[in-house]
Amino acid sequence: MKRDNSNNVSVIIPTYNRCKILYKVLIALERQTIDKYRFEVLIIDDGSTDETAQMVKEFLISSKLNIRYFFQENKKQGAARNLGIEYAEMPIIIFIGDDIVPSPHFIESHLIFHRSLEEPNKSCVIGYTTWHKDIKVTPFMKYIGEFGHQFGYSLIEGIGPLRFNFYYTSNLLIPTSLLKTLEHVFDEDFDVYGWEDIELGYRLEKLGTKLFYNRDGVAYHHHPVSVSSFCRRQQNVGRASNIFLKKHPELEWFLGDKAILENNAKQYFKAVIYKNIVNLVDNLFSIPVSHNIYKFILDTHYAKAAFY
Repeated sequence: MKRDNSNNVSVIIPTYNRCKILYKVLIALERQTIDKYRFEVLIIDDGSTDETAQMVKEFLISSKLNIRYFFQENKKQGAARNLGIEYAEMPIIIFIGDDIVPSPHFIESHLIFHRSLEEPNKSCVIGYTTWHKDIKVTPFMKYIGEFGHQFGYSLIEGIGPLRFNFYYTSNLLIPTSLLKTLEHVFDEDFDVYGWEDIELGYRLEKLGTKLFYNRDGVAYHHHPVSVSSFCRRQQNVGRASNIFLKKHPELEWFLGDKAILENNAKQYFKAVIYKNIVNLVDNLFSIPVSHNIYKFILDTHYAKAAFY
């Protein structure tokens, strides 16, 4: 009897120099509760210089996963995901990161939730990503994981529909047919980190696509960050915001009022002092500070790169 593949999945993982963590991701995919014939794994190596290729080759010897490995010169995450979409063979795509370790019920939960929606063919789903138990989670990491600078799960009420800014490609299901309707999927003009997933979400929203939140689609982020490292990330996001604005000037309100950005940028040196102090107390003593202070530090680093 011919198998029904209407709910089969292509899991797309862009990766860059994270061989050891990627191995944990693959082990977690081997432990999924759905049959292995129900999903394929596409690893898109974005120019890694570590042991990624060798690790995948050795992993394939004993694994029953349907893994396909592709290598490209370093073109950033958007281009890597686009290559994965090009070769995906299943009607549903799930994007995860190379540091996102899925729970055992991850794929199954997403499929059950997606099928329960009124119009699954016009609907996307994000899951819940929290910190991995093997890493030390500081107060700052808890903040960015819940209140919007990395993820904004504490800002979500119900299951949606959600706005385009919740398209988190670290844990995102999209019907392949939706992506095929687009002239392009991830915009490869984004040559620094940030906004390429939100930009895609905005175009999908304009086409009538709805985004929902599956709280049970749990995955674990295996990537410790500090206040200092996340501020560097915020500066990249600020630079990328200018690329986003050129493409969608109608969303200037969403990226931040120019007067507020300019005022924030002028406080950059004060924010650097705050950053160094908060980074110290967060890493060494795990002492939380107010959300307003976290927000000031991160918003100022964003504004400095966005405005100047």
